[in-house]
Amino acid sequence: MANSLSKEKVEKLIENLDIWGVQNEKLVTRIEFDDYREACFFANTVFSIAEKEFHHPKVVVEYGAVEIDLWSHDVEGLTERDFELAEKIEENVSNIDWN
Repeated sequence: MANSLSKEKVEKLIENLDIWGVQNEKLVTRIEFDDYREACFFANTVFSIAEKEFHHPKVVVEYGAVEIDLWSHDVEGLTERDFELAEKIEENVSNIDWN
């Protein structure tokens, strides 16, 4: 089992992410879309990535937005694995055609 990352390590790793913040020892983000359909399509992409990694974040879908909370349940905190998944999700955000 991995150990929870130190506060200093989390602060260093979060600098490499553009759309994520840290709140209550979790990585959090909110991505906004034009409508519910686009939000659902993106959420499905997140679900697919998470399933491949066997690491499952909390995902909330609402009209025009997806909120993601990411942390390692087994250590009740953040691990390298959380940051790796966050990077993969962020890469998919950068691939979205916003036009």
